[in-house]
Amino acid sequence: MSGLRLFISAGEPSGDLLAGELLVALKKILPDLEAFGICGPRMRAAGAEELFGIEKLSVMGFVEVLKHLPYIKRLEFSLLTEIERRQPAIAILVDYPGFHLRLAESLKMRGIYVFQYVAPQLWAWGEKRTEKLKACTDEVLGIMPFEEEFFRTRAVNFRYVGTPQVDRAKGAVRDRRRFALGDAAVIGFFPGSRPGEVSRLLPRMLAIRSALRRLDPTLRFAISAAPHLPLALFERLLDTPIEALEGQTVHILGDTVLVQGQSIDLMKSCEAALVTSGTATLECALVKTPMAVIYVMQNLSYQLAKRFVKLPYISLVNLVAGKGLVREFIQDFAAEEAATELLQLARPGNHREAQSDGLTALDARLQGDLAEHAAAAVAARWREMGEGQNAGITVPAQS
Repeated sequence: MSGLRLFISAGEPSGDLLAGELLVALKKILPDLEAFGICGPRMRAAGAEELFGIEKLSVMGFVEVLKHLPYIKRLEFSLLTEIERRQPAIAILVDYPGFHLRLAESLKMRGIYVFQYVAPQLWAWGEKRTEKLKACTDEVLGIMPFEEEFFRTRAVNFRYVGTPQVDRAKGAVRDRRRFALGDAAVIGFFPGSRPGEVSRLLPRMLAIRSALRRLDPTLRFAISAAPHLPLALFERLLDTPIEALEGQTVHILGDTVLVQGQSIDLMKSCEAALVTSGTATLECALVKTPMAVIYVMQNLSYQLAKRFVKLPYISLVNLVAGKGLVREFIQDFAAEEAATELLQLARPGNHREAQSDGLTALDARLQGDLAEHAAAAVAARWREMGEGQNAGITVPAQS
């Protein structure tokens, strides 16, 4: 009996990483798996056949997506033509809901069993779209524990399979020497992984750095640069030439080091961090580095978000904790206020200790081994569809 033919799609680097890890885990259970779809480098490395690359889909924000609609519509048409030819039994759509929920509807019409891997944040901005999610997907594999009650009370077939940052945090290493951080207290800045995001956030972070220098001239600073972003972007924003030698990932710029990649190890090596709202805040929390959260959007996107997002917090750390564990600095704020908060977090004292205790308590709320749990769910469904059972596949029990 033939193996599972699987369509899998990611829309940006974070989804590519999750999909790549899932494919590795799934092939341990279903070695005859045939996977194809919209891929990034991690998915290709895991053996998926690329129909389209994720690079042109890596856009964000309400306004930014509108600019790319003609390309996205052409891609959808070509993709569905190829899917009709290959006829996969199961589809796994990883995050990126604006594109994937439209695609899921077309896949369901063609009799394909659809997993949405990473639940869309309907609890934040789109409760009315819950009915569409329920109608166009068969199962939602979520990565945040607080989502379970929201979706299940709305009759969505949802299961929490784990949180990716748990597994990544376990492997984090504190190594100040590797990052040339010296002995002084270090405050890290983590401006995100997309060029537009970095262009908006890093200048605000640099203003906070200037305020911190005035408060404590002995501080040192670290700036995280996503490995796929060009150094020229940081040269422009820092207004400083950066000499790039082959293989060099740590660049010393006076009292500041710019580090390419290795973000979770860098987080663990800092006394405190200012982190862009997103999954990186959970990574920072799980390596127990005190932090504040920052987010700045294009003004029109921000006004739309204010209208539609109905949550008390924007950071995943606070949403998982169920309280304001970390300070959030959103859109309009004084650099001096953020600098004061970071300095208090970097120095020993009650403020730092209180947040550290709260970050430690998050461990009990989050589950690891995400890829294995997700792979078991997909393989179990394949077995229920008949093919897996006929092939004698053994699916491990979920923990």
